[in-house]
Amino acid sequence: MIKLAISAPLSISAKEKLKQNGVKLLEFDGNPSVMPQVKYHSDLSFFYAGNNTVFTAAEAECTGRYLSSLGYCVIPLSKLKAEYPFDVPLNCVAVGKHFICNTDTVSKKIFQYFSDRQYEIIPVSQGYTKCSVVPVTDKALITDDESIFRECILRGLDVLKVSKGNVELEGFPYGFIGGASGKIGDNLIAFNGDINTHENGEGIKKFLSSHGISYISLDKGKLVDVGSIIPLY
Repeated sequence: MIKLAISAPLSISAKEKLKQNGVKLLEFDGNPSVMPQVKYHSDLSFFYAGNNTVFTAAEAECTGRYLSSLGYCVIPLSKLKAEYPFDVPLNCVAVGKHFICNTDTVSKKIFQYFSDRQYEIIPVSQGYTKCSVVPVTDKALITDDESIFRECILRGLDVLKVSKGNVELEGFPYGFIGGASGKIGDNLIAFNGDINTHENGEGIKKFLSSHGISYISLDKGKLVDVGSIIPLY
């Protein structure tokens, strides 16, 4: 079965590795409203809520129409802005029956969607929530953010806290671990770059293994934040 995922344009070798793992990559054509360095970051313009439901920024209309033609329920939201926090209404993450978000910055429509479905809301201070999280299982995740680590631990999730500064993002001092990865199968996570270049690479691999999760490194060299590889299945 072909699995669809959405991401910024990746290298030829990265796309080939995704293809080998049954993933068809839908490359987002960019959002002109956010900062140029992150205009292709899908985790700013898209949020997949499961059950074939995709929330999109208004600027992603073209991609939204394509997803609608494939049978997805597409829910368009307002346009984004370059200034934080107006660039992060869709930057949130669901881990199992937990919905992790900054309740002050997340889209009210997305928040209501998960509240109505009785997800446990985990409020955090980090507005770039999805950027900062690698979902591992329904009860485990990796993060480089202290507030996410603290709040998720309090609610019984298994969380590996890793250091910042090991992920590249053009135009910024560093990127985020969640933005350099994506779960492309029930038991498989892809990293955009070589996970062994991360200061906590060995710890990350051990944590994944402890939860029965495998990984692939899509490229050589340092991890690069591309705004997440978002599975649409």
